Amino acid sequence: MATIPNNQNTAGIPSQSTETLSVVNPSLVTGSTPALATVDMIVAASQDIPALSAVGLDGSGRLIPAVSGTTQAIGITVAAVVSPAGTDYIAAPVYRQGVLNPDAIDWPASYDTDAKKFAAFNGAPTPTSIIIRKPKAGSV
Repeated sequence: MATIPNNQNTAGIPSQSTETLSVVNPSLVTGSTPALATVDMIVAASQDIPALSAVGLDGSGRLIPAVSGTTQAIGITVAAVVSPAGTDYIAAPVYRQGVLNPDAIDWPASYDTDAKKFAAFNGAPTPTSIIIRKPKAGSV
């Protein structure tokens, strides 16, 4: 027969006085209009771009990391992309439309302020329709 410990005098007493809750992987999508859409695009040679990174286009129309004020952001990589040197170009899926959480995006270093992140896709060519929006908490 099993012996059950008597915890009668300790029930309900917290083991710690504070608790920190943190989101490990914030949700990428924070809205439904416009709907999330991807397009397969050609990646420039010799690129190593992390997943969920803001990307733009080089002079030949191939994907490279976006640079605030220099290379217009046109999308977000769906997965990490590593392309070989030379002319063996590969395709990668890129989010070109959706309402996205800026905290879930792996921003290049030039996007060092919230203002730059929120304006990253302003003026991007069609079909880019990305809106940057932080998640909203419920309200009464």
